[in-house]
Amino acid sequence: MLQLEKISTIVSGISFRALGAGSTRFMRLADLTDIKAGRIPALAMGERPAVARALMIEEGDLVIGARGDVTEVCVAENYLTGAFISLDLYLVRPNPSFVDPHYLAAFLELPTTQAALSGGKQGTGLARLAKEALAKTEIPLPPMPQQRLIAGLAQSYEQEARLLKQLANLSSFFGREAVSRAILAADTEHNFTRSAQ
Repeated sequence: MLQLEKISTIVSGISFRALGAGSTRFMRLADLTDIKAGRIPALAMGERPAVARALMIEEGDLVIGARGDVTEVCVAENYLTGAFISLDLYLVRPNPSFVDPHYLAAFLELPTTQAALSGGKQGTGLARLAKEALAKTEIPLPPMPQQRLIAGLAQSYEQEARLLKQLANLSSFFGREAVSRAILAADTEHNFTRSAQ
């Protein structure tokens, strides 16, 4: 096992002012929530940060929520590349010679890891995960082929959960539509019977 800081670069988000006409994209905590819900977020626009520690998101980076009851994690896909992270997010850039990004995300999303991360949160209200607590998280590192198999397994379960959620939403929609049509048909028949009398 190695601490996260030994196998990755960890960067805190930066403050920015949203400008509709800005030239630089910023990912916010709400965008991470959208991604976890299966939606592609509309990133905020602002001025390019002048802070030296600001890193642009690269494909394969992990974006981790610093606030909230659940420590949300996503692996950056191509639509996030080139954006910066705002406050309340951490960017974790895994060293590919040590860890597969999807394996790392799967480990960070485990209930036991989530409980440990919750213990590292500070403050009242919407508690914040301290960067130090994230950095000191110990990561088990099986050989890379096993990491990739575990990552694939985790991704298949995530995909199944998304599909089941979509199916439930469609079922609910069609159920409401069927009830609506039944009410309309019953009302039309009732009005037709009354007018025929």
